[in-house]
Amino acid sequence: MQSSLGAKLFSPRFGFYLFVVVVGVTYGLMPALLYFFAGASDYFLKLSVLTLVALIALVAGYKLPVLDGQFGVGAVRVIVPSRLFNFCVWSFFFIFAFYTYYTAPSIPLISALQGASADELSQQRGDFFKGRSGFETILLYLSTIFTTVLIPYSLVLMFLKKSPLRYLFLIVAFAFCISFLQKSLFLNVFLPVMVCFALAGRLSFKALVVCLGLAITILVAAVFLSLGGGEAGELNASGAPLAEYFSSKYLPSGAGDYFLWRALAVPLFTATDTLLVQAEVLKNDYLLGSTSTLISLLTGAERVNIERYVFQHQFGSWNEIANANAVYITDAYVNFGWLGVIIFSLLVGQVFRWFRLSQDIAFKSLWPIFAFTLYSASLIGMLISNGFAYMLLHALLIRIGLGGSNETKISDNHVLSGALRMQVK
Repeated sequence: MQSSLGAKLFSPRFGFYLFVVVVGVTYGLMPALLYFFAGASDYFLKLSVLTLVALIALVAGYKLPVLDGQFGVGAVRVIVPSRLFNFCVWSFFFIFAFYTYYTAPSIPLISALQGASADELSQQRGDFFKGRSGFETILLYLSTIFTTVLIPYSLVLMFLKKSPLRYLFLIVAFAFCISFLQKSLFLNVFLPVMVCFALAGRLSFKALVVCLGLAITILVAAVFLSLGGGEAGELNASGAPLAEYFSSKYLPSGAGDYFLWRALAVPLFTATDTLLVQAEVLKNDYLLGSTSTLISLLTGAERVNIERYVFQHQFGSWNEIANANAVYITDAYVNFGWLGVIIFSLLVGQVFRWFRLSQDIAFKSLWPIFAFTLYSASLIGMLISNGFAYMLLHALLIRIGLGGSNETKISDNHVLSGALRMQVK
């Protein structure tokens, strides 16, 4: 009974509707309430309306049977043995990680344990990847691709295959993610494995509670360390007006307060600030994809780093390593207007449909990363910089064989039992 419930709660179907509800509450309901009852700016109301349009398109995209046939039994795919795939992923990852640590001026986690201040840790986190120059700028993109799609996907394959190295590599991936104190990045490693266990009916309620408790503990610890041991803000911000709480003017009073503010308020006011910057700084010009480095290179347009403009608006100074990322809805709007919001949302809904239809558990297990990232980042960036463009093509065109010598004969239908397929669909 518990395993069946776990399979449903961690299924892509449930995940899609959870994503719709969370986005609807955070970016639709809350800004509307703040606008009408707390004196928030007109951009809060605009965000609320944009979100309503996005939610309608999300559901429509999820319901449209566009490429369903590619997930059927007879679909033509390139078959890749799991051992070959895992060998390539981890070989390149270890080379990348060795070079990254060897050339890094410092490792933020070690500095935090040695008592570095919050300002020092912030600078070190930026220097670790974003402060690189020349050809080393590619390290940031490689890190994101590895931690967003390749490592999580490979780890799930290893657990499905019951590889003797699966727990060791899980620890290695976790250690890498936490080493530069990017707070929630380690969830990219743990969540897909949890989904895999849940879909396979092997995640008990007790194990779920333990995993969630552990995740929250690690998140709080990461925030505590990143603030230099829980240093308080310059002012105790308790009792601040509600509208001020949902703004960059608010000063958290400590690690716990910062954790809640970062989770509840920052994603919302960063989205509204993005709309403000597009209107007042960029004069309502649509950027037509120039927020992406790759698209701007292909089109010959000047790269517009809107995240830096938003950060400058929020904190009064330009910062070459700091970004203020907003939900995919606002990124779609500043690039392509209302039509962009509709098209991007249709695509997001369609991808959730692919998660549901796919018989590849490793691919299905990536839906939390997809949802969590889009909650506070752009779809363009996720597809290009995070590697999800490859993973979507992988889901449509490639089959990973989990068997032994006869891997090439394996069918997707053999990955899940008939009963489990009924649950996860």
